[in-house]
Amino acid sequence: MGKVKHHKSTLERTKKIRAITERYYEAGNNRRCYKAIWKKYIYPIYPMCYRTYLNYLDIPTEPPKPTAVELTLFDFFDAHPVY
Repeated sequence: MGKVKHHKSTLERTKKIRAITERYYEAGNNRRCYKAIWKKYIYPIYPMCYRTYLNYLDIPTEPPKPTAVELTLFDFFDAHPVY
């Protein structure tokens, strides 16, 4: 199958849902599994079925751009090697 194009609003919603999921998800913990996160945090804000939630997690999004602080942190270590 070819590449599927999504609307801007869908991509924004996907980013928000992914941020909530990354905040609360813990692998191996049944109280923090995807289904529990969907029930407790996602469904009250974004009413959708569980299958749609899982599909949203599979939609590729751009990684967040690094902030100026993050860039300067790594520049410091590049300028002052430890070895």
